[in-house]
Amino acid sequence: MKTLCTIIALCLSLGLISGANASTDKPRRAKVNSISYSGNHTYDDTRLDGLMLTRPSRFLAPSKYHPDVFLDDLETLVSFYHQNGFLQAHITDTSITIDSIENKVDITIMIEEGNRTFIEGVALFGNSFFGDSALMEHIGFEKGEPLRRPVIEDAVVSMLALYSDHGFIDATVTPSVNVNDSAHLALLDFFISEGPNCRIDSVHIPEWIRTRRNVILRELDFAQGDTVKYSSLITSQRRLYLTGLFQSVFVRPIQSVNQIDTARTILVELKEKPSSELSFSVGYGTVEKARGRVELNTINLAGTARKAGLGTEANFIRQGISLSFSEPWTLGTRWKTDLSIFGQLRQEPSYHAEVIGSKLTLGCSIGTYTNLGLSYRFENTNLTEVEVSSAVEELDPRIRSLTLNLSYDSRDNMFNPTSGRYASWSNEIAGSFLQGSNTFARSFVILKTFHSVSRATVIASAVEVGWMQAFGEDEEVPLNERFFAGGPTSLRGFGYQMVGPIDDTGEPLGGRLKLVWNVVEIRRSIYKMIGAVLFFEIGNVWPKLEALRIHDLRADFGGGIRVNSPLGVARLDCGINVDKRYNEPGARVFFSMGQAF
Repeated sequence: MKTLCTIIALCLSLGLISGANASTDKPRRAKVNSISYSGNHTYDDTRLDGLMLTRPSRFLAPSKYHPDVFLDDLETLVSFYHQNGFLQAHITDTSITIDSIENKVDITIMIEEGNRTFIEGVALFGNSFFGDSALMEHIGFEKGEPLRRPVIEDAVVSMLALYSDHGFIDATVTPSVNVNDSAHLALLDFFISEGPNCRIDSVHIPEWIRTRRNVILRELDFAQGDTVKYSSLITSQRRLYLTGLFQSVFVRPIQSVNQIDTARTILVELKEKPSSELSFSVGYGTVEKARGRVELNTINLAGTARKAGLGTEANFIRQGISLSFSEPWTLGTRWKTDLSIFGQLRQEPSYHAEVIGSKLTLGCSIGTYTNLGLSYRFENTNLTEVEVSSAVEELDPRIRSLTLNLSYDSRDNMFNPTSGRYASWSNEIAGSFLQGSNTFARSFVILKTFHSVSRATVIASAVEVGWMQAFGEDEEVPLNERFFAGGPTSLRGFGYQMVGPIDDTGEPLGGRLKLVWNVVEIRRSIYKMIGAVLFFEIGNVWPKLEALRIHDLRADFGGGIRVNSPLGVARLDCGINVDKRYNEPGARVFFSMGQAF
């Protein structure tokens, strides 16, 4: 209290909080120039800075000095020490130096940590279903460790989770800490009330829900008569939400109408999304130019969770229309079937293509983040306006192929991730016993990683490796099936599809081997929705595997601006060609929507 009064008196004398002249002339808030600490031996300055709202100003992130906020920060520091076993820790003094000319403030905080309290013993009372040894595994600490309140709270949560996963949903765990202040030791007791072991008496689903009852029941990880397990309730809640049918999902136990102490009714509370929607989108990109898309989708056909959609898109690269259908449970199993039928016109740099085809995919989840899929592609293409002077390939390829794909995705956001990983490995075989005009095998690997080094900075990296081999009499791969690189989502220091083999007229030939490595991309939030990136990339496309030479790798680096708008991430990138060759520009500028990878 004495320290608090000293700080308030100091603030009044400096005119930083309301005083005699505050009502007539409100002072301009000073900028926090620096904060330093003394007496902190256990936690460094950076750790303590992270606890405070009052922080040193940084580039494009000024921090103003607010005395009332600063007083709360001091209480937060003391509470942090107390929570981590320093029960006598306190702030001995503070020094606030005002530079009235520069309108900035320098702050020094003097801390006395005191002795740390350690755990002398741990005891459990009231437990009968689980023995002491089983519960001690969930406590997470033992005799001789520092007394830390957050760890005690974690132990309570862990034991409650254990009990609730075995039907004891009314169990309580109450910790009690007895401290010997002179010896700086603590005895920790946990008092447990287990309550009844509960089972599921019934499942209640609102009758007004349009979605059929069997569609909801098949997503539940429990059945009538099972022991109530919170893990099963959470799993069921997640499954229902991931169907995409509902805006909100809550699965919770309530007292059964049978009034039996051990019986519980599971209440499934749902708020459905509109089953059909018509959506429009427009945009602009350096490569595609103006673009637009119109889609009509239904996500819950007749309450069965089946999906159907009709969409059309148009830009300066491609125009097309597609019809899609999705069956989430195929033949009563968790295998999902997706069917799409499409027609498309493409205007690529070295050819135009008219494509009509369909794709059938059968897939399932084999873990929280892992998916397996098998696809059949039926596609007829008519290549026109082929600009490649040496082109001898089939001008009307008919592709019949099977693709096996294995993917892993732990990203926190599909479109603008800040953490997690993505990996995909696909293997395709075309022709041969599947018929078609061309026979080839293709394998493609994609790896992406995202790591937040701070609240404002993300480091990302990605690599794509593709290989294909042609078989048959002509051993040719159609122009539209080859690998290309370069452009806004590939190597940004080069033109669209302009990395790799080029013919005598300057048109891209594509190849059978591709390597593109976005070595590093540093994404940094600057101010509110505005961000910036720095990147470095290498890669190339080779006509065949035997032509691979490491010294052929092309490289670029650059930077860009990001605007995280309500419509998505808008980006402007400038890539610089490290080794400029004949007729190549030294830099490229691309505008597009969404992150590069």
